[in-house]
Amino acid sequence: MASVLHVSAGVIPEDKQTSLDALESKFDDANAELIRHAAKIHEPLFAERATITKSIKGFWHQALVNCLGTSIYIDDDDHALLAHITDIKVHRDLSDPRAATIEFFFSPNDFISDASLKKEYKLAEDANPLGDKFVFHEDTVPQKTAVSWKSEDKNLAKLKPTKGPEITNGADGHDDDADDDDFEPGSFFSSLFENTSKAVAGILGENIVDELFQNAVAFYLNTAPEAFFGGDDDDDDDDDDDEDDAAEIDLEANEPAKKKTKKE
Repeated sequence: MASVLHVSAGVIPEDKQTSLDALESKFDDANAELIRHAAKIHEPLFAERATITKSIKGFWHQALVNCLGTSIYIDDDDHALLAHITDIKVHRDLSDPRAATIEFFFSPNDFISDASLKKEYKLAEDANPLGDKFVFHEDTVPQKTAVSWKSEDKNLAKLKPTKGPEITNGADGHDDDADDDDFEPGSFFSSLFENTSKAVAGILGENIVDELFQNAVAFYLNTAPEAFFGGDDDDDDDDDDDEDDAAEIDLEANEPAKKKTKKE
C-alpha cells in the first residue's frame, strides 16, 4: 500500500536554490520582454479599434458602466458628462510600459471646456521591475489633473467629492484600520482626476488600464469574463441553491417557478 503524502513545505539544498533563483530571474526577464512585445503589437490594434468605436454613440459611457472596476466610482450625476466621452486612450512608453497616462476625449458639453483630460501615473521611485511583481496601483503615483469646469454648479468633483479615510491615511493612502463603509467615492471625476491616493485613483486607474481599456468591446457588449464583474463560483453555487429553494416553494404553491437568468 502506497504511503500517504501530506502537504508540507519542501526543502531545497542551498546550491540548488542558488541555481533556481538565477533561473527565476531569467523567467522574470522573459516575462518583461513578453509584456513589452505585447504593448508594441497591441498599440496599432487599439488605434484601429478607436477609429471604429468613435462612430458608436455612447460606446465608452456604456463600457464604463458595465465594468465593475469603474462603475462603482460613478455617481448618478456623472452620466450627463460621461455620455460625452468620444474616446479613451492609454499612452505608455513601449520600452517600459509600467507607467501610463489615461486620456479621455469629450464632445462639446455644458460641464467642461477641455476637449480632453489626461490622468498621469508616474513610476514610483521604488517601483518593482516590469514583470509579475509589478502592480500598477502600488508601483505608480497618481498625479492630480486640472479640470476647466465651466461653472461651479457644473463642477461634479466639487459637488460630489470623494470622502473617507482611504483618501489621506497611510503611506499609500489606505488606512487598514478604517471601516470601508466610511469611504464614499463621490463623483467619478473626483475619484479619478482630483484624487492622488493609490487606494482610490491608483486602483481606479489600474482598473481602466488593465481591465476596461484592454476589453472595451466586451464590456460594451456586456460579455466580458465574469471575473471582471466580481463574480465567482461560490456565488454561482449559492445562486443555484437559492433558485432551487425558490422553485420548490413555487411548486408547492402550484405556481410556475421563476428562475433568474445568469450572465453568460
